[in-house]
Amino acid sequence: MKKIIISLIVVIAALVLINYGANKWYERFDLTKDQRYTLSPVATQLAERVESTMLIDVFLDGELPAEFRKLQSETQQLLEEYAAVNKNIKFNFVNPTEDESTEAVEQITMRLAQYGIKPAMATIMEGGKSTKVVVFPWAIMVYNGKTTAVPLLKTVARATMEERVNSSIQQLEYQFADGMSKVINEKSKTIAVLRDSGELNDLQIRDFIKTLQQYYRVAPFGIEFVKNNDSITPIDVLTQLNKFDLIIEPKPTIAFSETKNYIIDQYMMNGGKMLLAADPIIFENDSLANPQSIGYGMPRDLNLDNLLFKYGLRLNNGIVKDERAGGLALATGQGRNTQYEAFDWPYYPISKSDSDNPITKNLEEVKFEYTGTIDTLKNDIKKTVLLSTSPDTQIKILPAAISLSELDQPIDPLATKVGEKPLAVLAEGYFTSAYKNRIKPFEIKDAIDDGKESALVLIADGDVMKNQIDGGNAQELGYDMRTGALYGNKEFLMNTVNYLLDDTGLIQLRSKNITVPFLDLKKSYDERTTWQLINVLIPLIAVAIFGLTFNYLRRKKYSI
Repeated sequence: MKKIIISLIVVIAALVLINYGANKWYERFDLTKDQRYTLSPVATQLAERVESTMLIDVFLDGELPAEFRKLQSETQQLLEEYAAVNKNIKFNFVNPTEDESTEAVEQITMRLAQYGIKPAMATIMEGGKSTKVVVFPWAIMVYNGKTTAVPLLKTVARATMEERVNSSIQQLEYQFADGMSKVINEKSKTIAVLRDSGELNDLQIRDFIKTLQQYYRVAPFGIEFVKNNDSITPIDVLTQLNKFDLIIEPKPTIAFSETKNYIIDQYMMNGGKMLLAADPIIFENDSLANPQSIGYGMPRDLNLDNLLFKYGLRLNNGIVKDERAGGLALATGQGRNTQYEAFDWPYYPISKSDSDNPITKNLEEVKFEYTGTIDTLKNDIKKTVLLSTSPDTQIKILPAAISLSELDQPIDPLATKVGEKPLAVLAEGYFTSAYKNRIKPFEIKDAIDDGKESALVLIADGDVMKNQIDGGNAQELGYDMRTGALYGNKEFLMNTVNYLLDDTGLIQLRSKNITVPFLDLKKSYDERTTWQLINVLIPLIAVAIFGLTFNYLRRKKYSI
């Protein structure tokens, strides 16, 4: 009896020690091949900086389709990793419309819309029948009085729901880390948006600017206005411009003066960064609004050649005609029967990069409209092609006729195809002034000829930054109202800005590759009887064989 009591005491003591050790030295092990449940250093650092309670409500609960249950499971696994790093992070899964009346659901939907949260339609397959349900694939993050919405479902052009969910799971860590960054970090970097050379108006770039303002301090800036103001000198303008970390030029339409070029040049020499979306082509869809449905693309002189040439870049004279193209929506029918139908429009090239560059890795297709191309020239500046055309590309030298009769027509096989041509290029390194050994437009006491390390991203189409407008309201950048497609324009531009401002930590999270296997619903439904029988009968047969074998051996052992 004494031995039994001692054994019990030892067992109890061992359990107490194991429990104490498990609480004191807590560790999680990720045995997955792609390390899908291991937080990156950037995400871990953000989680460790949460000093008070952070509440995360995830709107993925209740009756959900299979692919959304997978998204729910992956989201829960990820948030458990965040909570394991910092106990201040609390999360909860809720169904915002559960047991609510139709009127209440409408009010809840309107309230969520104030945070930019929009519902998604999903399909539940049951017994071979499909049922439509409304799902809110979002999370709300609250911390220190700040609130931000975290999108969980990524919109992917021309993708099935399973592909969208797979892509969304790859981006989950980024989305939550991005949300934490918004509510934790204070804005420190500054961006100047140039508004002096006939650029896109405020409404046309509203969604891009609104997104930038979530991370950075953004302000309009005019360089050319110095020509009309005697009280401001070019040196004053340069001094103010040097206070910004980045300048963005959204589709200028008026040629730069030499004064503006020199101010930008000296800004770059001082280590400034620039995102330049320059449209070398004069053409808009309005040009096709005539009985013949023919317009003429003309070259646009922006007086940028000398500046870009010194930096190792050149905007070419020509318009891209590409077989890999986005849709142009045209009205068909008359009166009340009018509908919009999308046609592949070769002057809307679609570009998707397969490179490992943090700006473009895992990036969705980017849509260009009436774009030119870029040449990279040999010098000491490192050039990286971010986006390019497809191999099946033709370049039409300007001026050139553009006709709606080209809709859905493949490029003439006898036409000269130039292969992949750059549409967006990153140039980075130690730039040399475009005005070195040249007459300067104005004198600067400490002019710099050999600059500090800098970077420039040149895009051969200004419309990459333009959002569509509906009833005076700016739509999401990259969203095409007529075709319903959502392209990766905003993601591309935000990645570019983050990279130029050395805010590369979050971009690296996009590089995480996760493969999520999905159940083939049709195959599982067709073969359900077979697998049900296997799951039921095989265990019973195994138990029966074991029982018969055991009884046989027992009888044989004890038979006389």
